[in-house]
Amino acid sequence: MDSSLKLKNNLINNLSIGIVVTNQQGDILFTNKAIKEMTGYTEAEVKTMEDWYKKAYPNPKYRKKAKRFFQYDLENNIQDRTYKITTAAGNYKYFNFRYSELEAGKTLFEIIDISYRIEQKQKLENQKIIFENLFTNSLEGIALLDQDYKILNINKKFEEIFNLSKNNITDKNIFDVVTLFEKNKNIKKAMKKIRDKDNWEDQVRFKVDNQIKYCNVHIFSVENEELENLTYVAFDDITENKEKAKELKEVKERLELAVAGANIGIWDWNVENKYIHFNENWTEMIGYQDSELNNTVHTWFNLVHPEDKARVLKDIKEHLDAKNEKYFNEHRLKTKAGSWKWIRVIGKVTEVNENGNPVRMVGVHIDIDKEKRAKKENEYLSNHDELTDLYNRRYFNEEIKRLDDSRQYPISIIIGDLNKLKNINDNYGHIMGDRYLKLTAEAIKESLRTEDLVARVGGDEFAVILPETDSDAAEAVNQRILENIEKKNIVADLPEPLSIALGYETIDFNNQQNSYQNIIECYHKADKKMYEQKFAQR
Repeated sequence: MDSSLKLKNNLINNLSIGIVVTNQQGDILFTNKAIKEMTGYTEAEVKTMEDWYKKAYPNPKYRKKAKRFFQYDLENNIQDRTYKITTAAGNYKYFNFRYSELEAGKTLFEIIDISYRIEQKQKLENQKIIFENLFTNSLEGIALLDQDYKILNINKKFEEIFNLSKNNITDKNIFDVVTLFEKNKNIKKAMKKIRDKDNWEDQVRFKVDNQIKYCNVHIFSVENEELENLTYVAFDDITENKEKAKELKEVKERLELAVAGANIGIWDWNVENKYIHFNENWTEMIGYQDSELNNTVHTWFNLVHPEDKARVLKDIKEHLDAKNEKYFNEHRLKTKAGSWKWIRVIGKVTEVNENGNPVRMVGVHIDIDKEKRAKKENEYLSNHDELTDLYNRRYFNEEIKRLDDSRQYPISIIIGDLNKLKNINDNYGHIMGDRYLKLTAEAIKESLRTEDLVARVGGDEFAVILPETDSDAAEAVNQRILENIEKKNIVADLPEPLSIALGYETIDFNNQQNSYQNIIECYHKADKKMYEQKFAQR
């Protein structure tokens, strides 16, 4: 074996990544010792990719998903992905897999244990093609130095990190090539220590094109008979992560200010153990202090209005079952004072386990109580007569349209018109006239069932819809209204008797075809009968 190959083999033996090589048939041609240390599985236990899947993913459902992801990555040239696997000891570990296609249909896997930092150096078997692929395509920038710290070789990632060309820096001292942001004597001291089989790892800042770059730097010694001990330096560029962390911190601070200013309640639910965390805004929104509420999902659910619970559970379940992209619901929560407050909830599953089941869900609570009450009041005013508190003509007309598809036949309609309202207004004033209208509304309403509908459809005109009411029953209601009118005359101190002209008509099931037209015709017939009675009374 020539010295160059020995050098490469030594380098392979000291890299801290796991290596696996497979062929097109799924046979595992090579695994390094790091794989066994990381997983606990031996070569005898894992000879094929199928063996690996069975060991690493004992759950058939997740195993199928892992295979599908891997196939997708190969087809779409996605070179790395993180998986959660099961070790021989039954523990879970997170591995980052990087795939590379080798010659003759072989596939190289570079595997990094990201569950914790592996401190001991990993040894690789002496396969030249594996080393060349690893060195060239490593996720870390790599520099190989001689005894005087002159650069023997670098990889593409090193060129990318420091914006340098291999041709221009070979045989130059590493400290003349890269510029430290601050003087770091520890690095130079470490260079001497690693010759005694020690290693050094720390975070270092570099100046690259007048900008700061952050790198995790790992330095260790590599044995080589021909060139004596060499120095291996690995640079993991974490600049982007640093910037993101800084940006995330700023965003978090802004978000916290926004949340506090907008009085938005935030909750974080661990679905598996049913633990839920509420922020201060959430508890204060319903009048509690943090210490007064237990951090369980039952605490929250017990505060939900009984009428809203079924709908809340349905919406949550549909989101947990991935039927809806997010959880959205509006419901009432009981405040500490005992009143009910309307809350808008928006939430989303943010984490799933290896089986694809939700384990974490995060969301916000927004106080919409004033908005809900205002909307309800507006809806009420738009559908009701302000004076009598009965439904108005607009709502009555909409109800007539809804009866078009109704199966509540027979349907009866009563039309009533208050007698002599103009004379009352002229002689005693509109306040007295309003009193007559209110008394009439009360008399009609007291004569009806809860499923019946009465509306003030004109100045002195009232209309009643009686679903599932035949002609005889309609006549009885008609008579009951007149009786209640007479009762009002007895108890009310009125300058003139309260009286009303009534007319009713019924449409039965046989007339259901073209029902809307028939209902309108029924209305007009009842109206006509009312006027006939009014004329007869005069």
